[in-house]
Amino acid sequence: MTDFADKKDYLSPYHRDPAKRAIIDHYLQKNASLQANLGTDSTDEERLLAKRLWVSDLLPEIAKQDPEFAHKLHAQDD
Repeated sequence: MTDFADKKDYLSPYHRDPAKRAIIDHYLQKNASLQANLGTDSTDEERLLAKRLWVSDLLPEIAKQDPEFAHKLHAQDD
């Protein structure tokens, strides 16, 4: 059985690097706030803007820190 040190090599930077994790978490929190502020009375335009901000601004910033983690996040979005 392998110990955690061996498994750590397989983890993405998000799981290995606290500094990168803090940066990524910041962008994830921004997206969470955008999504939380959408409600039943939100217009299609407001929903599209939130999605556009995620895809064109926030997700690329996450990808700069950890492309593998960003890919997994984007795959959930499709």
